[in-house]
Amino acid sequence: MSTSLNRPKRRARVVTIVWGALLLAVAVLLLVSQFIALTIDPVIVALGLLVGVGLTLVAGGILSLRTRPTSEDDDGPSTY
Repeated sequence: MSTSLNRPKRRARVVTIVWGALLLAVAVLLLVSQFIALTIDPVIVALGLLVGVGLTLVAGGILSLRTRPTSEDDDGPSTY
């Protein structure tokens, strides 16, 4: 029996990064609109942000699947 002291590396989750970026984008838009005479149509901004978040989540999910390490010991469900 062997014990491994190496812990698997923790990676940031794509969902957390994307939603954090969304909140930052909304905050920056609100902040800029206070200092500059900027009129923002909330429906267009929401639509653009949701499309951007959706595309980013799909792309992040695909990239996450491609970079996920595969285990050579895991051949599927055990039959015994």
